[in-house]
Amino acid sequence: MEERKKKVVLICPDNKLNTVYPALILSLQAARAGAESMIFFTFDGIKVILKNGIKKVKCYPKGFLGAIPGIPTLFTKLMLKLAEERAGVPSPDLLMEMCQIEGVKFYACLMTIQMMKLKKEDFIEGVEIIDAEGYMKIALEADLCMFI
Repeated sequence: MEERKKKVVLICPDNKLNTVYPALILSLQAARAGAESMIFFTFDGIKVILKNGIKKVKCYPKGFLGAIPGIPTLFTKLMLKLAEERAGVPSPDLLMEMCQIEGVKFYACLMTIQMMKLKKEDFIEGVEIIDAEGYMKIALEADLCMFI
């Protein structure tokens, strides 16, 4: 009897670096560990899977610094540099490409798409659009679900 693959489902509700990095890194590692891995992008997270959206991911420092024009861009560059130099973590766009190559599935939330008046052609290749019912069917079969 063939053993069923484990399933990992992550929810990415934001397009900030501190949400996107964990979603991509964990889903990639789940796929590499032999699991069926998927990310459900909703609310601001849906911006990540828009064409060129991954290049707009930013890191906002806490407190008033995050509101100062230009600081999030500088902080993002610093965090990306530290991630690569100290932890060997590639940029989010490279991680996303690696996820796609390794078979991680990307799902877009239908309600968010409707609210933002987006179209299927606005998204990167391979994104599947599902509603809450579709997500729940996937989540109820998963061995691990995480809200990032």
